[in-house]
Amino acid sequence: MDYSLVDVLVFAPLAPLLGLILFWFIQLLMIESLKYNMSKIWENHRAFCRFSNFIGILFQAIAHATGYTITGIGVSEFSLSVSESKVSPKKEKKGFPEWIANAFLALGPFFIPPFIIFCILFLIPGVLNVSPVPGYTFSQMLISFGSLLFQFGTGFLILLTNLDLLNPFHLSFALLILLVGLGIRPSYIGEEKKKIGMLYDLHLIKKLIVEHPLYVLITLAVLYLISVIMFLLKIPFYALLFAFFGWLALIAIVAILLAHFVVFLLIISDRLPSFKRFLPFLIPVVSYIALRILFLAFPSDFVYSISLLLSILITIASCFVLIKLETNKLKKLSEIKQEEEEDGKGRGDTS
Repeated sequence: MDYSLVDVLVFAPLAPLLGLILFWFIQLLMIESLKYNMSKIWENHRAFCRFSNFIGILFQAIAHATGYTITGIGVSEFSLSVSESKVSPKKEKKGFPEWIANAFLALGPFFIPPFIIFCILFLIPGVLNVSPVPGYTFSQMLISFGSLLFQFGTGFLILLTNLDLLNPFHLSFALLILLVGLGIRPSYIGEEKKKIGMLYDLHLIKKLIVEHPLYVLITLAVLYLISVIMFLLKIPFYALLFAFFGWLALIAIVAILLAHFVVFLLIISDRLPSFKRFLPFLIPVVSYIALRILFLAFPSDFVYSISLLLSILITIASCFVLIKLETNKLKKLSEIKQEEEEDGKGRGDTS
């Protein structure tokens, strides 16, 4: 048998799947990092953390309900609270439909929230102008998958950096992305506040695979069949299918990065005294407005992107300067106090 044919029929279908798993795992690690940073602000910003958890519970419940709806099981009860949700099936179905519904519960929260953003992007011209690179071997499939992600990612980032934050519609879109980043996964569930981390998510996926290996094999067989059909028809649809989920993972990663930035500002704010704690939130607003006013006098084609990027850099630099100044001030006060104590001891010894 020709080894190139073995590559096309056996190994090539795995390339986009492995690429998607890599991006999903990056997303998983970033979610874990965000949860770790959120734990640092829990004591001072409990309401903010509870709101973030509620958004995560909401997305999880929507994913579960979507699974029940698509499989025809239906939803008989849907309820939410800050710490838990309840989605009850309308019908009792076992086997493959139940497995699909559980797959939506385990994997849906990673992809359904960014899908909301994707639906908006679909309506914006230019963002989804992508062209698959034809290829049917393992390396060509991997290149095609990476090319599709790069094309979409470039368009998405250009859109984000050109948002006019003084426009209420653009600002609302940015806030929606922030909500997706903050609430893509809850930090805890239940009244006992059982922690939800990376190991919990991996356990759910392991349970899907171990308890029903036959369904996993059937799913892989269907994917292989699609790959073979697309190869025979010479249509680069297979890589595009996985690239779609890669786009959702990319949207989620960007949203989580934005959430990291907001949590970073909260962490810095907690380390500053009195009125200075408001500076991390005032600096980005003031610097952005000042830059926009500046560009009224010096017009540019990149006014939105330059204003946004410079305000972010100014904010980050200012936060580090504020922390440095506060640290130096505390050190100086500590040294003065230590000197006074030593002087007091010296006088006591002299007398």
